[in-house]
Amino acid sequence: MVRKYKRKSTQHSWSEEGMKNAISDCKAGNLSVAMAAKTYDVPLTTLYRKMKLNSSAEEASQKKLGRYRPTFTKEQEQQLRDYILLMEKRLFGLSMRDFRSLAYQYAELNRIPHSFCKKTALAGEDWVSNFLKRNPEISLRLPEKTSAARATAFNRPNVANFFALLGELMDKYHFTASQIYNCDETGLSTVPNKPSKILSLKGKKQIGSLSSAERGTLVTAEICVSASGHYIPPLLIFPRVRLNPLFDVGLPPDSVVVCHPSGWMQTDIFVVWFKHFVRYAKPTNTDPVLLIMDGHATHTKNIEMMELAKSTNVHILILPPHTSHRLQPLDVSYMFPLSAFYEQEVRAWQRNHPGKVVTIHNVGALFGKAYQRASTQQNATSGFQNTGIFPYNPHIFPDDLFEPSETTNRELPPTPPAALENLIQEVNNTTPPPAATTSSIPDKPQSKSQKLLAPEEILPIPKADVQLKQRTNRNRGKTMILTSTPNMEEIKEKHSTPKIPTKAVKRKISSSPKINNCPVKRKQENKNTEKKVFVESDLSGSNETISYADSSESPDAENESELSFEEDRPLHYSTVSVADIHPNDYVLIDLQDEAKKTKKRFVAQVMCAKKNRINVKFMREYRQSKNIYVFPAIPDESEVFLNEIIGRLHSYELLRYGKIKFL
Repeated sequence: MVRKYKRKSTQHSWSEEGMKNAISDCKAGNLSVAMAAKTYDVPLTTLYRKMKLNSSAEEASQKKLGRYRPTFTKEQEQQLRDYILLMEKRLFGLSMRDFRSLAYQYAELNRIPHSFCKKTALAGEDWVSNFLKRNPEISLRLPEKTSAARATAFNRPNVANFFALLGELMDKYHFTASQIYNCDETGLSTVPNKPSKILSLKGKKQIGSLSSAERGTLVTAEICVSASGHYIPPLLIFPRVRLNPLFDVGLPPDSVVVCHPSGWMQTDIFVVWFKHFVRYAKPTNTDPVLLIMDGHATHTKNIEMMELAKSTNVHILILPPHTSHRLQPLDVSYMFPLSAFYEQEVRAWQRNHPGKVVTIHNVGALFGKAYQRASTQQNATSGFQNTGIFPYNPHIFPDDLFEPSETTNRELPPTPPAALENLIQEVNNTTPPPAATTSSIPDKPQSKSQKLLAPEEILPIPKADVQLKQRTNRNRGKTMILTSTPNMEEIKEKHSTPKIPTKAVKRKISSSPKINNCPVKRKQENKNTEKKVFVESDLSGSNETISYADSSESPDAENESELSFEEDRPLHYSTVSVADIHPNDYVLIDLQDEAKKTKKRFVAQVMCAKKNRINVKFMREYRQSKNIYVFPAIPDESEVFLNEIIGRLHSYELLRYGKIKFL
């Protein structure tokens, strides 16, 4: 292969820059041909031959290998190089195959003579290899995954907003390096996620590293450090219900150990840590403290912690969402060394204890060793310096870091692929020639005066469409001073008192009459059927049976949609007055739909009674079972009138899982 060819002679070893200067001096009469060849170390015969060419010094100094010519000029390759770097900044980097396809389309659409393969529509591997040699600043690398939220959230407005609030606090309180802190959580697993590189046999397909299990147990650690390098003793959350004395073994001095079944940070645990923080930071009225942290729910919705911070002279600044990878000092300079040292300690422990596995009881000792190795003053101060927090520098980030957010900042839609052909015709003012089948070099070379299609026009840079504003009830995070009075009042109003819906479920009364969500029988006219209704009287205590010989004798005969119970599913109730209704009583309610002229009966529990208005909580029939009811998952509460209550249900039986059977 050409790309593996090794030179066997010194031909064409002279530099183009030296040949250019030699030709220029000879034409200007400054040096003779022999003296110029000796001065610039170029071949004498080659210089004689190039002097005879009727061309400029720059064109004559270019190296040519026989009849072969480079596919693209330096300016065209510069365009391709700039496009590659721009796409990488936007997090849409080109793979090797994408770049070969782009180079082929760039040559085809601009009618540049080339020797690329028409069948595969790709540039050759040899050309790509030589292109990378001519542009050593470009190399094939493995990218790191970056979420779309991080790519779009780290933009100029969000960063400027954060530094504006930080500058406001710095101007007002004049914080020193020892008064600015940053806290963050990190996860410690008995099985580290990424093992370190090891030495192995070259060419071996797969190498392994011993681990305790397939998946590890997670322990959360709360880390806090100041801009001067002062570390607050950490807090560790173990995924257990009760504390174990083995959890404290090997931890840094004055560390705090708590337990929670999930192993994650909770609101009450963060309050415990904050009291621990105040004990070591020692804020006062004359020396307040600034605490910078992310907008996790345990931070921004923690009313107890905010009130405690307000009373202890701690000012809290929240980072913009999805920007901690750039703006949080611990993420920038500390968390990576800590995880690397922790993985090394786990690997060393396994080597010293063959046949054993790392358990949750060993995490404290392993973390303690890694914590002391990573907790250096340089790691602390460099994190605050590289984020521009201290010393205060709002212009710390270069422009190329904001390039990924340009994808969503643009309002222009991307060029549709269907319009690419029209764009080519508009630029060239001619129709493209038919594809050749035998020769890969077009008949007509590219004209110098003809405008070239840029790589951006061939493969447009991705741009997000303009999105309409959508209504949403979600409270999105933002950068803010959490301890400021307006923000605290707003958070208290939203999260201190939970909202209880008065009507969570809207009852629909169907056109067909039902009792207790079950179909019932209508009274048929001209039929002398006898219906029995069981009534339990509170006064006499005896059951009364009322018989209707005909529908015309019914008290509500004028209402055609009057309901009656099924014979096999009676409910026993007693008539009541407002004085007989007490909270937690079960009543039978008759509701009427005036529009559809239908009635429906419900079973409900009394909440409270006020004169003729009673607040009740409705029940639902349990899977069409006989007289068995349950309360719905979403409370169905409403207010009814006294005349809508038929009677009170006395006889019932409590079943499992909240079910109630009425007798």
